[in-house]
Amino acid sequence: MKKIKTFFLSIRTRLVLLVIVGIIILAASLVVISVLLSSKILTKGATTQMNLFCEERADDINTEFLRIEDAVGALSRWTKSKIKNINSITEDEKLRDSIVKDADDLIHFMTEDNKFIQGAYIHYTLDITGVTDRDEGVYYSRNKNGGFEIIPFTQSEIEKDPVADYWYYDPIKAKTALWTKPYYDGSVDDYLISYVQPIFMEEIPVAIIGIDINFRTLTEWVDSMSYRETGYMYLKEADGSVHYHFDELRQEELHGDGEDHIVENAKLMNMASTDDELIRYNYNNQDRVMAFVTLRNGMKFVLCDDYDSIYKERNHATILMISVSVILTAVLAIITIIMVSRITNPLRKLTSAATEISSGDYDVVLSPEKNNEVGELSKAFRLAIDKIRAREEDNKALVAAQNQRIERAAETLKKQSGDIITLKNLAYVDSLTKVKNKTAYDDTTKYIDSQIKNGMAEFAVIMCDLNYLKIINDNYGHQAGDLALKRAAELLCTAFPMSSVFRIGGDEFVIIPSGIEYARLDEHLRNIKNMLDAERASSDELDKRISISVGSAVFNHNTDHSYRDVYERADMMMYEEKQRIHALDGYDAR
Repeated sequence: MKKIKTFFLSIRTRLVLLVIVGIIILAASLVVISVLLSSKILTKGATTQMNLFCEERADDINTEFLRIEDAVGALSRWTKSKIKNINSITEDEKLRDSIVKDADDLIHFMTEDNKFIQGAYIHYTLDITGVTDRDEGVYYSRNKNGGFEIIPFTQSEIEKDPVADYWYYDPIKAKTALWTKPYYDGSVDDYLISYVQPIFMEEIPVAIIGIDINFRTLTEWVDSMSYRETGYMYLKEADGSVHYHFDELRQEELHGDGEDHIVENAKLMNMASTDDELIRYNYNNQDRVMAFVTLRNGMKFVLCDDYDSIYKERNHATILMISVSVILTAVLAIITIIMVSRITNPLRKLTSAATEISSGDYDVVLSPEKNNEVGELSKAFRLAIDKIRAREEDNKALVAAQNQRIERAAETLKKQSGDIITLKNLAYVDSLTKVKNKTAYDDTTKYIDSQIKNGMAEFAVIMCDLNYLKIINDNYGHQAGDLALKRAAELLCTAFPMSSVFRIGGDEFVIIPSGIEYARLDEHLRNIKNMLDAERASSDELDKRISISVGSAVFNHNTDHSYRDVYERADMMMYEEKQRIHALDGYDAR
């Protein structure tokens, strides 16, 4: 009895039981797979049936198109057989008229009994007849009574016909028979598509032969078709740009594939047909599927239906099988939960103990040491706790020492970073005047040149030169000269407090206004002029007043290609100002 109890307490035994339950689940899964396979067969059947129906209805339309193509081809061959050469048809009006007259019965025979045909014609080209007021052909159009009547149409009317591109110019350019896209013809007040074949002799277009289909009648026929309870059909352009429904044909704007949000098999949209697949899409929040076949005229014949309607049988079977599977899974899940809980509860306790140990609490309560694998694991935990406690003390000492080394290294790095920033600032400052130096000026001009190349430059240059520095140095000493330079720098910084002031030579300064002061440049230039006028009035002695020549120039996008261009204009303005000041003071400006 005790051995039996020990056997069932073993985790291995419980896992064996779990595997048995897994086998049961696997058996249930095989049942589900069988259901899915049968569902796949039903799905394939519904898809094939829809594609076959679409192909059959498309064949009906293609049969009508083929009859029209054969009629046009036969009439074209007959007409060409009547023309001996290009000169005979060009010069002989009677020959042209006789061919048209003989074609009359043939046209009636081939077209009158076809309810889709709106009109048929044989017409000579302008290359043969020129632009005249003479009927050069015949155009039959179906009247309201269902019979054909001749519509007069002269050669001069071709150039004025708003739909001539469809039935005349495009086929001649293509040099082959073609189907036109749907177009509205005001002469019959309806939409048409035409099959047109040009006749060429010696590379010269001789005649146009064509048959017009009443596109409204064709779309009405297509819309009258139905598939099951909810399926319907329509025509669309090959590229999907326009969908043609009978009740929407006269609307100004027709929708296209852009309103069909494809869910599955989008790659098929550019194929000639869906073949043995379906396209799933969403239209007006409705889940739908479509099949299509490309017709002889290049348009696509489309069959659409509700997704649920197409796969109704499959859905019913799927729901039934899923219900059975859910019930079976629920039962197996209950069994699994019971078995797993009995296995995992002791393991959860050990996991919780491990979490407490990782947070530093070594006084954890472990699961009772039973006579199984969990009990052996508890013993191992106890041994590990003792070893971890001993190592933790050693680790704390190591971490404390490491932290001290890191703090000292961080302080050293911080001091070095501050020294680097200080040195960098000193490299850009003029030691005497404390404004920016020539190095800073060169870096700034390089940056401005890059902005000019990128088309983003917007700046001005103010060139300033301290007058009489040599005279002050010679007569009052270099200390007086240095003082004059400092006072000049202070005056410029006062006039332009937010701008960059550079000392680029012994007595030369350059100001590059900031964005704010650039916007009010004239005002700041007046301020500096007023300050210099006040200095001039303050004293007649050169060492007691500041005299500065100022010249400015603004960057012009159209004429300036570099910073140097603006600088030279400012320098020239400054030199002219220097001459004026020196002349006023009675000194030579050279």
